[in-house]
Amino acid sequence: MKLNNVDLNLLKVFVVVYQEKSLRKAAEKLFVSTPAVSQSIKKLKESLGEELFVLSHQQFLPTPYSDDLYRRVFPLLDGLVTAIEEGKQFNPADLSEDFKIEANPHVLPWLTPALFHQLSVESPLSRLISHTSSQNSLERLKSDEIDFVIHFEAKNLPAEIIAVPLVTLKFVLAVREDHPFEESIATIDDLLSFPFAHVDLAYFDQNKHSRLEEEVLSQGKSINMALRTTSIVGLIETIKYSNIIAPCMPPVIEQHKGVLRSIAIEGLEEGTEEMEVFAYFHKKNQHSAKYKWLLDLIETAMTEANHQ
Repeated sequence: MKLNNVDLNLLKVFVVVYQEKSLRKAAEKLFVSTPAVSQSIKKLKESLGEELFVLSHQQFLPTPYSDDLYRRVFPLLDGLVTAIEEGKQFNPADLSEDFKIEANPHVLPWLTPALFHQLSVESPLSRLISHTSSQNSLERLKSDEIDFVIHFEAKNLPAEIIAVPLVTLKFVLAVREDHPFEESIATIDDLLSFPFAHVDLAYFDQNKHSRLEEEVLSQGKSINMALRTTSIVGLIETIKYSNIIAPCMPPVIEQHKGVLRSIAIEGLEEGTEEMEVFAYFHKKNQHSAKYKWLLDLIETAMTEANHQ
């Protein structure tokens, strides 16, 4: 590759265009005009003597040469940025950045406000962007579109991704305050006459199923799983106005105190109600002062929210 005398700024523009697959989106990310981005790509093309992108069906697609260039250049530029960052004394208050996380729907409703509070105190100029995790979350993490994914367990992860344990949380069963089952502790047999629901995580991990459902079925019993949803909001609203019972985390019930209450389950196989929560992030960021600070922020927010 003819990289001698190539302007690093042109390579930086190239990397962003490659990631965004759009001149307009790249321009927005770089805070410059679209014509300026187009001109930079043209200059780089002339310097290298190779076609970098082609327009096909209104899509801005990289050529095989671009694919190879990106694989070689991106780690070098990213390492350069990291080296410069590490050379500075890290101070969160000086940052003005978007911090992007995607989290399991069981966690997102209560982690978001707790993390926002932590971030606004320590880095008031920065912004939190939190979304529900999806089947694309790990790919987005690998391509640096997001900073962290918060999810249960840590199996079958890509080689580029590290999983750090945060906390172990216990599920309880959520019911409406005036649910006909009035006790706060029950065996599963006490509740099987009622309909159940659960947050479906199979969209993120096809191996994820309701532990409660699997436990009941393993005992040769039947359970009426009347609702499966990816929306914790939809689940809570359904619980409020029906006799449905659903596994939830205590902070979710705490957010709806006076409307929802919890039932603890006795007699389940040990560990069935426990879930270890992990923070996933890219391996290249494991020594970054910024990411260490963010990880600590997330862990503190989770711990405090879960003990309110």
